Amino acid sequence: MGTKRYISLLLGLLMMFTLTACDGGKDKDQETEGDMTIQPALLSEEENALLELLGVEMGNYRIFDFQLKENSGVQSMGTTVYELVDGDWKPIAQEHKAFTDPEGRIALTVGKVTDGVTTSVQSASSGGSSTYVPTLEEDVSGMAFATSKLSGSASIELDREIPLMLQVATAKSEFTTYEVDYFGMPRELAKHGYEHVYAVTVMFSEKTVAQLDQDAPTSEPSPAE
Repeated sequence: MGTKRYISLLLGLLMMFTLTACDGGKDKDQETEGDMTIQPALLSEEENALLELLGVEMGNYRIFDFQLKENSGVQSMGTTVYELVDGDWKPIAQEHKAFTDPEGRIALTVGKVTDGVTTSVQSASSGGSSTYVPTLEEDVSGMAFATSKLSGSASIELDREIPLMLQVATAKSEFTTYEVDYFGMPRELAKHGYEHVYAVTVMFSEKTVAQLDQDAPTSEPSPAE
């Protein structure tokens, strides 16, 4: 698909700038502290100039940088798209991939989740994209969509999901936008009776892809608090 190739190329170019900058200018205290975090990407002047040159409209792109410990034991990364159903999160799209690099970048390409979600990952030795397009039986054209994303630095704990995005879709005239932390409170979200509530998460795991795929049918999501 052309869109997936374009996103992968764009993210690869941005990642090239990121890795070059990290090699030369990484903060010494940050190196010794060894925190494992994910946070919104701070694009450099060169990266913003590249995006401007390519004519990229960033409204539908959400880019995050993550940092792991060198010997964290990570063997895989998983991204999941959820929909809130009867007060609980139901996975509607999921991908696991082998991953061992200590740092990288994740991009979500999404306006309305009902139109589809593309997740792209790029690091020094790994990259790729996957796209989920839902099949809807209802007309959502009259609904309002409110989206929140991870706005600060979040700690990475292995085998624990981190919400990157939360989206409400509703025909109600009044509704509330919730921060991504509400992923851990699905029943609170369900109280308002919104027609659709979606979430996108990432998880870094000590398990292999085969182990995660084997666990997927019976495992329950463990949202970050």
